[in-house]
Amino acid sequence: MSESPGPQYPVAPVFRRENAVPHRLVHLIPDELARKVPQHSLFAFPKTERLQDGFVEVSAKCFANAINRTSWYLASLLGNAPQEFPCVGYMGRNDLRYFLLMFGAIKAGYKMLFLSPKNSDAGHLNVLETSDCHIFLTAKGVKFNHILSQRTMKTATVPELEELLDDTPAPVYPYTKTFEEARLDPCLILHTTGSTGLPKPITWKLEILSTYEAWRLIPDVNGFVPTTEVYQEARRAYNAMPLFHTSGLNTGITMSLLLGVTTVYGSPGVIPHAAYADAFHQLAEIDASVGPPAVYEELAHEPASLERFHKLRYILVCGAPLSQQAGDIMSGHTRLISNFGATETAALPRLAPAVKDWQYYFWHPSHSGIQLRDHHDGLFELSLVQCAKLDHVYQGIFSTFPELQEYCMHDLYSKHPDPAKGFLYKWTSRADDVVVLGNGENLAPALMEASLKSSSEVRGAMVVGHGRFEPAALVDLGRAPPAKGSDHQATLKALEPAITEANNDAPAHGHLDAQHILFAAEDRPIRYLGQGKIQRHQTFELYEKDFDRIYREAEEGPMVHEGEADDASRIDFTSQSSIKVWLQTFISDDSGIHELGGNDTFFEAGMNSLRVIRLIRELKRQVKIADDTQLAPKSLNPAVVYAHPTLNELSEHLVKMAKPVAQDTDSGYQTADSDETGADSKLRDMESLLDKYVQSLPVDDQRQRSPVTEGTTVLLTGSTGSLGSYLLNELSNDANVQHIICLDRSATAAEKHRETGPERGLSPLDPKRVEFLKANLADPQLGLEKEVYERLKDTVTHIIHCQWPVNFNWTLSSFEPSVAGVRNLAAMAANSAHSAFVLFVSSVASLGGWKGSEAIPETPIHDLSVAANMGYGQSKLIAENLLGKAAEISGVRSAVCRAGIVAGPIERELGLWNTSEYIPSIIVSSAYLNVFPKTFPSRDHIDWLPVDKLSKILVEILSSASHPSDRQGEVDTKIYHVVNPQAASWSADLAPNVLDAYPGSIVQPLPYEEWVERLKASAEEAENDGNMDIVERNPAIRLVDFYEGAIGATKGQRVLPAAASSAASKTLRELGPLSRDWLDNWMVQWGLRVA
Repeated sequence: MSESPGPQYPVAPVFRRENAVPHRLVHLIPDELARKVPQHSLFAFPKTERLQDGFVEVSAKCFANAINRTSWYLASLLGNAPQEFPCVGYMGRNDLRYFLLMFGAIKAGYKMLFLSPKNSDAGHLNVLETSDCHIFLTAKGVKFNHILSQRTMKTATVPELEELLDDTPAPVYPYTKTFEEARLDPCLILHTTGSTGLPKPITWKLEILSTYEAWRLIPDVNGFVPTTEVYQEARRAYNAMPLFHTSGLNTGITMSLLLGVTTVYGSPGVIPHAAYADAFHQLAEIDASVGPPAVYEELAHEPASLERFHKLRYILVCGAPLSQQAGDIMSGHTRLISNFGATETAALPRLAPAVKDWQYYFWHPSHSGIQLRDHHDGLFELSLVQCAKLDHVYQGIFSTFPELQEYCMHDLYSKHPDPAKGFLYKWTSRADDVVVLGNGENLAPALMEASLKSSSEVRGAMVVGHGRFEPAALVDLGRAPPAKGSDHQATLKALEPAITEANNDAPAHGHLDAQHILFAAEDRPIRYLGQGKIQRHQTFELYEKDFDRIYREAEEGPMVHEGEADDASRIDFTSQSSIKVWLQTFISDDSGIHELGGNDTFFEAGMNSLRVIRLIRELKRQVKIADDTQLAPKSLNPAVVYAHPTLNELSEHLVKMAKPVAQDTDSGYQTADSDETGADSKLRDMESLLDKYVQSLPVDDQRQRSPVTEGTTVLLTGSTGSLGSYLLNELSNDANVQHIICLDRSATAAEKHRETGPERGLSPLDPKRVEFLKANLADPQLGLEKEVYERLKDTVTHIIHCQWPVNFNWTLSSFEPSVAGVRNLAAMAANSAHSAFVLFVSSVASLGGWKGSEAIPETPIHDLSVAANMGYGQSKLIAENLLGKAAEISGVRSAVCRAGIVAGPIERELGLWNTSEYIPSIIVSSAYLNVFPKTFPSRDHIDWLPVDKLSKILVEILSSASHPSDRQGEVDTKIYHVVNPQAASWSADLAPNVLDAYPGSIVQPLPYEEWVERLKASAEEAENDGNMDIVERNPAIRLVDFYEGAIGATKGQRVLPAAASSAASKTLRELGPLSRDWLDNWMVQWGLRVA
């Protein structure tokens, strides 16, 4: 019996087994769910890396809408797909964009190729070439340029997940094929792990996606039910599987789309590990857990973690076998399910065994075509045989390879020892010698063994590692093994070239190190077959205890013999700088990551779980040889690195751990409820972040600075943005500015200006006056070479800081690199030869939480609670206060310009106010709807500034604020409200002018509420038609929820006096309110009028 009580909560009819349909097109199921259960949560993910901050819930309606938006995005980017389903490659962060791109591409007539970031360069290139991939998409922050430089492809960066999940309705992308018409259409390319060489692409057809639903429909056998029915016992399941992996896609589709189980993913910035899963089990509202065995092995030995298993209906282990010891312990606390599948097969129909038989599989006797054939020594090899009576939805392998009549999986199984359970089989090993590591990755030992045998020292070699985190090797020297000590070290030294060569043949997750080399003993000779091949099974049994020993010794950290470590290679655990230097050197040598900044995340730079294990092992070794530290080796584990994933964080944490005080045992993931909630917690976070960077400000040395005698040198950040490009243009046209240095995140900023400058009507740049440097402002030296940084300190006279991420969904922690950048620019100004003046472009969002009707003073605001309730506004207010502290502590002269709504340019017909913003969307859509809102009650006050005028205003404020005559007695930074002091009214000024400006005057006025109703009706029409032209000409339908939310809003009008900015800027004083000329120019730019 499967011992499955079924779901203990209400299940919507669409998710019930009796309503499953095997011949459904899976990519259309989200649209069906959006109609039948629109508010049902299909997926969830953390709002931040702190699980305490809550989760984003993705409803069926939202998910379907995002798929349609993705289809339109791909169609717009790539054009209408030809009949042959072109391949589109993708590598991104582990988030829902994998599903959105997969289903969105199918609808649009393309097929996605998902690459594993664990591939070698040769592996990537082989898959791309074999798949005939000439289009490649990446997510922001994913490094793939080293591959793109070796293969010419059309490339693009996909929108952020938040953009794709936006609630604004997207039209349903039309798809009219039936299952029979589409079942053989290629829909997705995954690839093998490269376990027997280079990874090879596997193309899925649409019918293979239906294997998951067919699995539900296999008949019960003597009380045993399909495993999917056990899955449905859970309401919400944490899923740690990567979404480029077959298991990640399988479980997501099966659980969320077919069973209605909410799949909860971790933060994309966190590599799943034991401590993180444990935090999920405690803090997240889940009742099931899915992941590779490596995540759970460690938790099996933690009593507190085991207690948390009791709340789980089950743990589903994917990708590799769980060790017998860990599984037996865990099965006493929750149900364990062993998952099985392959890239080539998708789902393999099976039934759920009894709870105590967690490690066994019950392959369906009539609906799978699986045969277990006698191999040797009581083992059976699994083969799939094509059955004429079975549709390919039950035998996915023959959808992949229709020309085959049978397919051997090369997996070996042993039968259950109880004759009454002879239908149950347990996985034991691979017939083709492939090693399945504990993280679910496969490793082909043949090439590695050949490389080891290339050494003249080696007679034979065998690589092992089933269920382990990393491989080990048995090496036969053909003589007695070396004695421990100098002989042992000398032999390993002689093998280094062969080990390096072996690792060159292995994927990154399978690298071998010297600590996992075991030398064969003379009294236990290795058993060879013909041609020097080792008899693996018997030899492994002979040395099994020895392998256990070397793994245990490596985990505990090797004992260091006298003379093995010199002072230069030792860590001083009392010095953060010593730890940082050592970490940087070790990571560079071990992982090949050579340019790691202090705040760069290890994992985004390319570090993997194996490298983390090796780093911890080497840190334990360093602790053992340290002269004076309270740090205990047992306190070091991978969770320490995952919780402190940068050089700065990890070195700071290790210093704290090493001090002779009560040790900090925080894993980085709080597992107890905090007393701080809501606004108090956010305010405390803001205060903490501000204090962190105030503490490191340099103290004013009161030294005399050199006067500026030969014109100014301006350092500009964020020059490639819209405002930044106009600022650069203004500075380059200013005869008083001798030199401009642009610090940008991209190395291609100069090329971008050459492309976008003419489109905006901007002047060509003089390369003798304008210099572009790639920078990382979060780095204390701005990511620059020392000599470049020193040159800037000696020459820069003014700094305009315009670079800031504009993302209203980010929490405060995501803006910390930006806050660090303000500190670092202030420090450079403080130490500069000319006491460089800093102008910071802030935002009125820094005051978005202002209470009361009185005018907001044009002065510093030290009450951090007045910031808008979002990370963007909070970070801007922190930056303002940080500059204020820099004035007091470091003597930095500065000004803050709080900018309001930035409108389109008005001095030239070229340029554009982006129609994706809510104000241009209203005007453009009204031309399509033939009605315009004559009122907008919650936004009647108009103090917009055109971007080209704003750039002039900021340069004028910079000149005025930094004037030497104003330097006496300065104790605080100057504040300017950069808004239009001659405000206009939507109803009295904008609406009449807009209505008159439409060609032919056919647009009629409506009250705002009626206009929104008209917009909603057009949105429904667009959804029914699926016409992209409607979306382009009627962009406001993407923001219909926003406009609807503004109906009846009682938002008070914040008054922002601009006396100081008006006094400093002639352009602002003379600008005047919004005019008909401005509107005419914008309408020309939007194509609504002819110039």
